[in-house]
Amino acid sequence: MEEYFDIVDENGVLTGEKRLRSEAHAQGLWHRTVHIYLFRKKGSNIEFLVHLRAKTKDSHPNKWDTRFGGHLKSGESVEDAVKGELQEELGLALDPSDLIKGEINKGDHYPNREFTHAYYYEFNGDVSSLTFNDGEVQMIKWMKS
Repeated sequence: MEEYFDIVDENGVLTGEKRLRSEAHAQGLWHRTVHIYLFRKKGSNIEFLVHLRAKTKDSHPNKWDTRFGGHLKSGESVEDAVKGELQEELGLALDPSDLIKGEINKGDHYPNREFTHAYYYEFNGDVSSLTFNDGEVQMIKWMKS
């Protein structure tokens, strides 16, 4: 079933309108996303956990991606979206207060227009402990910055 997004204006303020994902993307309506970047310190380097997107993804299928996350569903807070995406995509049960809050980036790539809330998490665990339950990830690996 297709999800609904809350629509925001060009300043990121909720308008009170909600639209289907397909409508928001087709009509260039502003909406919100979260991106979570997992990193670790390895000697004097910083490495990011990257993943190969599923072949079935509607955007950028079968491509490497540096971030985890997704769209905010209608009625969902940014914090709930962060928690949900981490649980769904990685099997991590974290509170947003465990993460480093980054900037909100305005991305006008018409018709895809998004305000992205960025977060960072220093992951020092074993990647074998991560689970990928949503079918969106084929493979993961560490990449040097």
